[in-house]
Amino acid sequence: MRSLLAAFQFLTIIPLFQSRGGVDGREIGQSTAYFPVVGAFQGGIVTGSAFLFSHFFSWEVVSALSLIIIVLTNGGFHLDGFADTVDGLAGGKTREERLRIMKDPRTGAIGVVALVLILLLQFLLIKHLPPSIRYGALFLLPVVSRWSMVPMAFWGIYAREESGLGKVFTDHTGTVQFIVASTLTTLALGVLLGIPAIAVLVPLTLTTYLWVSFFRRRLGGVTGDVFGFQSELSGVLFLLLMIAGSSPLYS
Repeated sequence: MRSLLAAFQFLTIIPLFQSRGGVDGREIGQSTAYFPVVGAFQGGIVTGSAFLFSHFFSWEVVSALSLIIIVLTNGGFHLDGFADTVDGLAGGKTREERLRIMKDPRTGAIGVVALVLILLLQFLLIKHLPPSIRYGALFLLPVVSRWSMVPMAFWGIYAREESGLGKVFTDHTGTVQFIVASTLTTLALGVLLGIPAIAVLVPLTLTTYLWVSFFRRRLGGVTGDVFGFQSELSGVLFLLLMIAGSSPLYS
């Protein structure tokens, strides 16, 4: 139960443990099993809000408001990691330089540009979701995005010598956490969008493995920022696959 609460603590703005005496690293690390559950919680909020907004606004406005809600429910934590990772990859020539830049609390110009571009892309993709899968895909967007960090934690090693939040996940995400999170995500996809939708997990899993290999070469492993980077890009890939799969060209 505490691992489930830890997942909410890490992935949302809900301060569950402020009055509970904290939570230890092992519980935080093992909370990856419940990342899709937290994603479903966020998905329920954004989908319910989108349905309500759709009675008053165009889908373009609803798309923008939905994206804002997704960002607000986790405090923009993953977007910050995405921007820091882009800064490090673009500005550092060595592993040490990249890690140092990523640790800098200031966001560089390249990171800001990347942040604007990915938000714009996410907005456009949500806007162009086919009506037949619109709400299902919107609900599943945070589910799949949060799940994608689990295989990264399972396959990845921590890049820094000193301890950090990313190390907690790589050290304590084992086979059980990977199987539980993947099973929950598979069930969610099958129930909401049908059995064929489960196929999106194949390219998502493959790209996650490739990112793990890439960051092992560039950084020596993964960091907390890299998990945010992974979550944001997986969300984009999921939306792209949803739109492509619903296109007449692919039906």
